[in-house]
Amino acid sequence: MKQILLIAWREYKQYIFSRGFLLFLTMFPLGLVFVGAAVGLLENNKPIRYFVVYDETGAYTDEIDQELDRRYMQSAIAAWDAYILVASGGAEVDIPAPFAPDDVNDARIVAFETAGGFEKAQSLAKANINSGLPSFVPPKRSFYRLPTPGDIQALGSLLEIEEAFRPYLLEQRLIGVPSGGGKPLFAAVLIPSGFGAGEDAAQAQYWSRNLTDQSLEMIIRSALNRALRRSVIADYGLPGEALDAVAAVDAPIASFRPDKAPEEAELGMKDRIETALPAGLTYMLLVIIFGVGNLLLTNTIEERSNKIVEILLSSVTANQLMMGKLLGIAAVGLTMPALFLSGGLALTLADAGSENVMAVAVTTLFSTNLIFVYLFYFFCAYLIFSMIFLAIGAVSNSLQDAQSYMGPVMLLVFAPLPFMVMVFQNPNGLVASILTWIPIYTPYAVMMRAASDPPLWEIVGATALMLAFTLFLMRIMGRIFRQAILQASPPKIRDVWRLTRKEKA
Repeated sequence: MKQILLIAWREYKQYIFSRGFLLFLTMFPLGLVFVGAAVGLLENNKPIRYFVVYDETGAYTDEIDQELDRRYMQSAIAAWDAYILVASGGAEVDIPAPFAPDDVNDARIVAFETAGGFEKAQSLAKANINSGLPSFVPPKRSFYRLPTPGDIQALGSLLEIEEAFRPYLLEQRLIGVPSGGGKPLFAAVLIPSGFGAGEDAAQAQYWSRNLTDQSLEMIIRSALNRALRRSVIADYGLPGEALDAVAAVDAPIASFRPDKAPEEAELGMKDRIETALPAGLTYMLLVIIFGVGNLLLTNTIEERSNKIVEILLSSVTANQLMMGKLLGIAAVGLTMPALFLSGGLALTLADAGSENVMAVAVTTLFSTNLIFVYLFYFFCAYLIFSMIFLAIGAVSNSLQDAQSYMGPVMLLVFAPLPFMVMVFQNPNGLVASILTWIPIYTPYAVMMRAASDPPLWEIVGATALMLAFTLFLMRIMGRIFRQAILQASPPKIRDVWRLTRKEKA
């Protein structure tokens, strides 16, 4: 046992105290900050896309402008809500409606603007949350409507207008903007005189060279639909404001869990986080297993190719070397999430007075059995895949030799990823049950289902099958490791099967 622990400590400190690992621990939080800053920078520097509306009816341009304003206010108020949630750490804020975070709908947009807009909201936030808050900067508008150029406006037929817009849309000509100079034209909307709600009515035309960004087209479609519906409502003798009044109606509804007492049944942040945690832990499990598996593979190949393994095997047995490597690299795999979890716990304790998202997540993790489920299935998944990586490293003299084996292994590792969304959305469905009963995927499937009370018999049975498969795999892959680790030349693929049938060299 002493030799195994010495090998494990050697493997552990080789990576934990390496410059690369220490650099990773430093760069990871900095990377998160950088990504957040980069996303904000890109958001603030998104190009304004200019478009024109040629409306022969003269009835729909204002509708499009109003829809643009409405969509912009939706995104701006959503950004304001995120700003308040970050500033308050997720705690409830003492700000009156409509400035307090809430659902963004038409009624709130009107109330927000009527109550004073973002200037009033900012003053209330500084007075009730933190006087030193940085000022809120509303997002930039993505689209800006320009008037139709005079030479095109003077044309008679719609066909001539289409041809006149082509050079602008193909960026052969630039269109004038209010700030001066010219800009490329992103899109042109042509509304013929016969446009309407009838089956025989003429179609509106949306012209754009950009086929990937359909957001403006959706805005135009929504604006025209709203206008046509208002026209139909008028035909029934109702005022046009009736449509706005109906659209502003939101059904008051709350979500409840039937497995809790009535006074605790309403879903809150803790329940949402508890539901999402298994998915996050499963993703972490997959990333760590793949990462530490690669460490085992590259380390074994390096020691084999540099003849270091011969020196090690002069002092320990092949079994002791294998077990030491497994323990040492497993400790490396647990160190990373343990450090991040400790950091989150420290932040939670430092800000224990507020119900922030981090505090709720950490409390949820430790108040349920998720942490124990994670640790158990981490070791199971680790043993399954680490033994495969160890065996591949033992039969390879270089990474090039290992590539012929790594293709099928990577296919096995990542095969369930397309189905994980289905497991998350329907944790007790057919796909979830099938993945649960496949031993190499049991750890991931059970983790995804952990918060959904899956059938106990299914989890116990699948786990028993997984443990039996793990023991079988360790026996087979251990034979390959012991037989191949000292061979001067790597065995061919057809010879690997023979190694699994030999108990001793």
